[in-house]
Amino acid sequence: MSNKILKVGILPGMADLYNRLFSPAIIDELKAFIADIPSSIKSQRLAFEVGMLSSTKEQMKAEATRLAQKDIDLIVVALAPYCPSGAVVPAVLESKIPVLLWPVQTVYDFVPEQIAAGQIRLSHGVHAVQDIANVLHRRKKNFGVIHGHFREDGFCRIFEEWAEAARIYTAFANSNPVQIGGHFEDMLDLQISDAPFLAASGIKMTSFHLSEVEAELKKVDDTEITALVGQYKNEFAIAPDVTDAVLATTARGELAVRTLMKRVDAKACGVNFQTLCNTPAIGDAMHVAASRLMAEGMGYAGEGDWVTAAFIHAMHSALGIASFTEIFSVDYKNNRVLLKHWGEGNPQMARNKAEIIKSALNDRNKAEFCIVSMQYRPGPATLVNLNVDSQGGGQLISLYGEITDDLILKSTGPRAMFKPEGADIHSILDTYAYSGGSHHLVLVDGCAKGVLSKLATLTGWSYTSV
Repeated sequence: MSNKILKVGILPGMADLYNRLFSPAIIDELKAFIADIPSSIKSQRLAFEVGMLSSTKEQMKAEATRLAQKDIDLIVVALAPYCPSGAVVPAVLESKIPVLLWPVQTVYDFVPEQIAAGQIRLSHGVHAVQDIANVLHRRKKNFGVIHGHFREDGFCRIFEEWAEAARIYTAFANSNPVQIGGHFEDMLDLQISDAPFLAASGIKMTSFHLSEVEAELKKVDDTEITALVGQYKNEFAIAPDVTDAVLATTARGELAVRTLMKRVDAKACGVNFQTLCNTPAIGDAMHVAASRLMAEGMGYAGEGDWVTAAFIHAMHSALGIASFTEIFSVDYKNNRVLLKHWGEGNPQMARNKAEIIKSALNDRNKAEFCIVSMQYRPGPATLVNLNVDSQGGGQLISLYGEITDDLILKSTGPRAMFKPEGADIHSILDTYAYSGGSHHLVLVDGCAKGVLSKLATLTGWSYTSV
């Protein structure tokens, strides 16, 4: 489990009628109960911002705005007594932050012969959720719902999954990705910049021309290069034929990329190795830079795929670690696939210390540069694809399984054998293809199906677990 801290805003509601009907003591009891929600949930990963008890649409809007200014990932509308949809929905409709409805209760278990008005008074938010959910559904506003009491086993983890899902979305929307070198020519499954679901998220991509890369390469300071080469030697095993001069060239490229990203506060980059390598003044696929960026929690994807790059950053932000990969080949006999790419992988996910080795591309220009070579550590893992469906909506597809303990010794680059859950690799890959999965994937540790299903609910994206 990740140790990433997730920020949750609690927006408590109560019908204005109860301000007149409830005694001051009852309202004080409700406020104390709300204030204790963070300690009652008992999560080490959630940081709470508890809002003021609100009853009117004006109060709700004001409090939702105040919470949003606290950089929260998720707004939880907490309803112990009833609060009408007319008070809550206007604030929720305007929110750019994912919303979760929770009929929180003071009472965990009702004994029928002992049910009294005093028990029900602060434990009847369930029909408020039904009122609000009905209206949000009709208004086509996406939202989540959590039914349960914090005393229940597993409630805390379910709550955390909702917060993780919300963090994925907010981190994705705020990632400010850059694209360097355009898209890989005619690789159409990745060219979805005009997808309506991206516009709806508010994500903003900046494309840098190769001339801007060239200009930044010329500005890099030699002192910074020397320092970065030293970091390479600490972080990686260095192949014998990789000289300090080659590492210096690699460092120059990385520093140029970082400068461009900082210009727009980017948390992700999509890089097209083909155009970079075929430009004599650049001649580097930037694979070492990509790998180190992912190790720091930034996003990266090849072939100029800024969407997957942003999603890798988002998944890392919520789940603690993520890497770019592809399904490269299929072992039909043993129902597994080969995960591989040229030289970009998150070294924090390597089973042993990752290595910097030399590589080359002899296309329109002869380019020699460094890549990262490593094998992913074995264990449970999930592959996730984010793309666009035929209606312009976001679609998530995942494959859960295990990175096996097999060693792949005669190949280089980031690599692993992955055995999906399920007996038949043929039907698994058929389903993935028929579902519209593209060929770029995010690799995360463990099982992410619960979080992904909640992400789909909060965003309105479709989700298929293959």
